[in-house]
Amino acid sequence: MGNLNSALSRSLGNSPLALASREMDELFDRLFHPVVTNNGRRWAPPVSIWEEGDQFHLQMDLPGFTQEDLDVSFEDGHLSVAASRTRDENESRKYLHDERHWGEVRRVIPLPDSVNPESIEATYANGVLEVVLAKRAEVLPKKIEIKTK
Repeated sequence: MGNLNSALSRSLGNSPLALASREMDELFDRLFHPVVTNNGRRWAPPVSIWEEGDQFHLQMDLPGFTQEDLDVSFEDGHLSVAASRTRDENESRKYLHDERHWGEVRRVIPLPDSVNPESIEATYANGVLEVVLAKRAEVLPKKIEIKTK
């Protein structure tokens, strides 16, 4: 998903317009805001986002990191996830092939206005970061009581 700045991407819905907008934002992000690790390769951890009842859920694969390597923050309607890991400087290996990612990575995900920023909770287990975001009470459907006269 990358750094999404389009107003159309503020919706986490599955409409064709929202999906097309996200794809265009991803392309723009790859072209102008590449995520590059210290070994010079582009990398962005995969993320899944879904809506369930009165909450949004986000899962991001970050294998090989510790909880202390991760930073999750919210600012100006955007959820930011940053992670950093370094190779052991005393390591004497001479790699023949290395596909693992080292260095820093950051994903910025715009959130819809319906998210309650005070509700954001993050957990990390088995290499997966999970973030749960509750919707603000005023945007949830409200049952209207019907009175008799």
